[in-house]
Order: sequence, then C-alpha cells, then structure tokens
Amino acid sequence: MGSDLGLLELINIQEYVQKMAIIISTVLDMEVLIGDTHFKILGDSQPQLKSKTYFGKNSITAKALKEKKIIIIEDRKMETVTCNNCSKNNNCDICSMIVVPIMKNEILIGSVAIYASTNEDREKLIRKRKIFIDFITKMSDLLLSKLEENHEEQEIKIFYKRLSFLIEYIDFALIGLDEKHNIINYNSKFRKMFGLGYSKIKDLNEVFDYIDDEDFYTLINKNTYGEKQITFRINGKRIRIVVTCDSITVDGINRGSLIYFRKTEELYKQINKVSSNVSDFKFDQIVGCSDRITKLKNDAQIFAKSSSTVLIQGESGTGKELFARAIHSESNVSKGPFIAVNCAAIPDDLLESEFFGYEDGAFTGCAKGGKIGKFELANGGSLLLDEVGEMPIHLQSKLLRAIQERKIQRIGSNMDIPVKIRIIATTNRNLGKMVKTGEFREDLYYRLNVIPLFIPPLRDRKEDITVFLDYFLDIYNKALNKNIKGFQDNVKELMYNYSWPGNIRELQNTVEYAVNIVKGDFISIEDLPPMKCGYVHESAKEEYGLIRPLKEVEEMYIDHALNKYGDTLKGKENAAKALGISRATLYRRIQEKKINQVQK
Repeated sequence: MGSDLGLLELINIQEYVQKMAIIISTVLDMEVLIGDTHFKILGDSQPQLKSKTYFGKNSITAKALKEKKIIIIEDRKMETVTCNNCSKNNNCDICSMIVVPIMKNEILIGSVAIYASTNEDREKLIRKRKIFIDFITKMSDLLLSKLEENHEEQEIKIFYKRLSFLIEYIDFALIGLDEKHNIINYNSKFRKMFGLGYSKIKDLNEVFDYIDDEDFYTLINKNTYGEKQITFRINGKRIRIVVTCDSITVDGINRGSLIYFRKTEELYKQINKVSSNVSDFKFDQIVGCSDRITKLKNDAQIFAKSSSTVLIQGESGTGKELFARAIHSESNVSKGPFIAVNCAAIPDDLLESEFFGYEDGAFTGCAKGGKIGKFELANGGSLLLDEVGEMPIHLQSKLLRAIQERKIQRIGSNMDIPVKIRIIATTNRNLGKMVKTGEFREDLYYRLNVIPLFIPPLRDRKEDITVFLDYFLDIYNKALNKNIKGFQDNVKELMYNYSWPGNIRELQNTVEYAVNIVKGDFISIEDLPPMKCGYVHESAKEEYGLIRPLKEVEEMYIDHALNKYGDTLKGKENAAKALGISRATLYRRIQEKKINQVQK
C-alpha cells in the first residue's frame, strides 16, 4: 500500500471493528475490547457495561501500546506494577487479561484485549493463552487489511473528487468512457457544447443521435490515440469539432478512454494566439509625411472600417504589407487573426493545400490527421494574399470561389466550411496588364480590386527619404549599440537624387550597412555600400568599371547573391531577400538572363 499507515484510523471502520469484537468473543468464549491509540473503545463484546477501566493512560492497554509488545496479566491479585499504577485498581472486576497491539511496520494502529472476570475464565485464558494470542494476531491482520482497503477506497474517492474538479476546470469539453463506451464522467463545457440539460447521461447515443460523420465511432473504437475533425449536428447546425480520443490501457487491456471536443474556430483562435498571428500595427506607425503618403494613409484608414476586399499595389519594398497590417488593426475584425500567405514563396503544387488544408489521407505524403488551411486559420480575422499576381492560373478559379462564397473545401473532402474573413491582397505586378495577356483571370481581378490602393515608389515621394534616413539610423544605432550622429550633407544629397529601385527596403539595407562600417560620428559617402546611390568605391572601379549598363549591374548582383547564398530553394529565398525583391522576381530575372545568353 502506498499510503502512510500512520494516517490510518480504526474509527474509520468502527462498524467492522465492533463485528470483529463479537466474532473474537464468540470463537474464544472470552470478553473482548478493541480500541485505538487514543484509548477509545471501538469494539466491545459487552457494550451494555458502561464502565470500562481497561483503556486509559495508565492502563495495561497503555503499557502494551507504549512498549509495543503483548502484555499478559495472569492474576490481578498478584498486585503487578501495572495494576498498582492503575487509577481504577480498586474498582477493577477482571481476574486476568491479554493485550495484543495492532501494528504494521512498527506503526501502532490500536489494540485487542481479552479479559476474564471469573476464576473459570481466568484458568481458561492462562491455559490457552498461546492459542488465543495466535488467533487475536490473525484477527488483527484482518482488521489491518480492512483498514487498508477502506483507506484505499477513501483515497480513490478523494482522487475521483479531485479529478472531477480538474475535469471541470479544463478549457474544453471532455467525457470519460469505460471499456463498453458507457459515459462515466463529463464536464459542464461538454454539456454546454452539445446543448444538454442536467439529466444524467450514460449512453453516447443520447448525445450523438445526429452525428454526420461515422468516423467518430471508428475513432473511439480504435482503442488507441487518435484525432480527427468530425461534423456534428447541434441545434440544427452542422458544426466541425476536433475530436481527440486517448485510450486508457492497463496491462495491455483497454479500460476506457478520454475524449476531448474542441470547436475548430476556438482551436484556431488558440493556434493564432500562440503563433503570434495577430497584428496591432497602426497607420500612425507608417513612416512618411509627404502629401501622397499622408493622403494614402487617410484613405486607407477610412477603407479599414469596411469589410470590402482591398488590393494594395506597389513596387517591391514600398511597404505594402505594413499597410495591410494597419488596415487589419483598425478594422472591425482587428481582434481576430491576421494570416499572411506569400503566393510567390510557396511551390505551385503546395499552394492549394496551404490555402484550403486537407483531410487525413487526402494524398500520398500528407501529414497524419490532416492540416488546417490559411482560410480556416484566418476565420474571424483578415487573410493577406501577398504577391497574389504570382498565383498560378489553375488555382485562381478556386480562390475566386472561396472569396465569392466565403466557403472552402479541404482537399479530400466534399464538405463546405464557411469562413468569415476580410481579404487583403498585395502585388508588385500590373494585374490589369496580366489580365490582357491571359496570365490573370479577369473575374478574380475585379473581385480583388474592389478598393484599390497604390503605394508610390520612394522616388515619387522624395521628401520622405530624409525622414527614413533618420528613422533607420535611430533603429540601427540601438540595434548595433552605436551612437552615429547623422549623415554628411553630400550623403543626403546623393541619396535624395538616387532612384531607389528597391524602395524603402533598399534604403533600409543601405543605412544598416553604413552604420555597421562607419568609424566616425557621421556617415560619409565612403561608408555607403559599393555601387550604391550612383557612387562607386575606388576599389570597385577597376573590377566593375565606372559606368556599366544597369542590366549588367543587376545580373552581376544576382550572380553575387546566388554565389553567396547558394542555388538551392532556401538559398534563392535568402538571395531574393538580400536583393530586396520577391523570389518570383528573382526567378524571372534568372530566366531572362538565360534567354539573353542564348540569344547572344
């Protein structure tokens, strides 16, 4: 037994102790008293006799307990030391007595005493004392077993009570089943989820009369761990619930299971919370004070309150995603998730599953249990379709349906899943021109282009350049533990007159490079990256020449980036990031270079 025997009390089985006293008395034909370590009589073969002098602090019983040994008083008239010390000595009516301590592993539980009140009984007690002691010892063992059994039952009850409290405070609906699938426990969240009252529930069929998906019973009959999204009919509505079944196995035999129920939208909220799919970026955090950018921020702030789809267009590096995040943060779904999908960064054959998810076993190599798509994850919030112009034509029709109907189907399923989301799309390509060349669906273009926003390139808002210079200088001073005071005037003039093909991202990289390399208090032209802002370091002139065609310069930098990061998929991603362009643009530039080489 795992519990401490010192915590056991005979009073917890008092009824059993009294029965044991009668049994011992009947078998031995002697009077019996059974008491605990507090000298309380719990079993008495003559309960009608009110005066019991054999249990007390100075009694023979006390001596037996103190010394943890059997005490035998053959004849009280012999004036033993124990009897002489007893306060009830003069009123005692016993002739002889045997006291046997009840012990387990040196821990006292109580005592059993048999006594004789007549000479005849005294002679019998003395004559058969060995037999009596053996029998009492065996009966004491039975008392201990009963006590341990009772204690274990109490521990089980306590454990069950604690478990019930624990189940009640779990954040999702839960039921416990036995090996025959009878319901043995459930919490209030389970009742609430399935619209149940307070009547006792024993049979699963009472709850799941309207299960649409037979996979539920397949799941709980497996007797192993499993998880699956299953459709239930609750209050006339079809609701998708993630069901997790955890089998309880003891010695290889199934003894029941615990089943957890989580509504998919609640589960997605938790996923988005822990995966930081939230945005609190506001319009006042967008850097820029030029007239064009100020008007754009004001217009976007008005459009943010609408639920209409927004198409943000602009060159790479202009800050399209920042505007998308700000629109979400100041919209009516700002408390929901903000999910971004980069259509250019995901291989074509994986994009559909990334958008819509898939069921378990939908195709070879799919993850066990299926996958949640971005549309479902964005439910109740905003979905950003970043670089939507890079989406392959064969997927555009499915995207159109999802946007129009606000319903999606997972791959491998024919069930519609409703989604309530705000769509925001961004692109650095001319979608109108792509429609004319057949690269982009016209109906999808008009569905996305409900509210168009055009972010001007940095060369068309030059008054913001100096603002960005100071802004990024402050950021990298802190990040790199520097204290650069500013830029020399000729640097600011050079940057003001530069066209910035990579826009804000290119300017940011330039400042970061300069803060890393500068040795003085102010950034000079010599601190700028080679071939940046129209300036060429003396060390680079011999290799690259003072002036070269932009196409060659672009190809040279692409080659340099690929040599540095590698020609793998990951390498190209890092190269595109370093160059300030999308991966799709990088692929396009590489292909154009190959075509030019062939033509040459």
